[in-house]
Amino acid sequence: MDTSARYELGSDLLRQGRREEAKRWLVPLAEAGHAEAVRKLAWSASGLAYKDSLYEAEAEHWLRREAEVRQDPDWLVTMAQEMRRWASGRVAEAEDLVAGMARAGSARAAGQLGYWKRRDGDPAGAVEWYRLAVELGHRFCWRDLGRCLVTLGRYAEAEALYRTHAEAGDVVAQYELAALLHAQGRGPAVTPPGPPRL
Repeated sequence: MDTSARYELGSDLLRQGRREEAKRWLVPLAEAGHAEAVRKLAWSASGLAYKDSLYEAEAEHWLRREAEVRQDPDWLVTMAQEMRRWASGRVAEAEDLVAGMARAGSARAAGQLGYWKRRDGDPAGAVEWYRLAVELGHRFCWRDLGRCLVTLGRYAEAEALYRTHAEAGDVVAQYELAALLHAQGRGPAVTPPGPPRL
């Protein structure tokens, strides 16, 4: 039986809920680097780990394998996102993993930490990570950084950030800058930019 047939058989068994049988076909493929087999094993185990911590080690194993197969170490941020949702709630472990990645130069990891801090009600903590993400070259974190600066009342910093991007032609930055100036009584009211014209 060729690789495609083995993968299809394993996938069908997985869809039927016959996971142990499916693994007999998918695991050898995944260990050999078959990307789709790795993905199936990773996400099926992670879904089960949401309710049953017994699946967490398996999910982590295959999510790490997915990062290897993708040749994308940033994929471990996705694994950390999953870890936070697993039954045992591995929040601290996930954040430690991503913080290490950010300190090693991952813009995606720094941005993810900023998002978590902001969502958890810590805009000051979010600023630190968003600023690092921007320094590391993240394309969009400056927007979240600006919003956190405004939330903290650090208007001069937010204005400088928005002005830099506005002068480079970014319409979102132009709007955010104008809205910030208006809120301080330094400019007219503005309407948010619409979707880009095709």
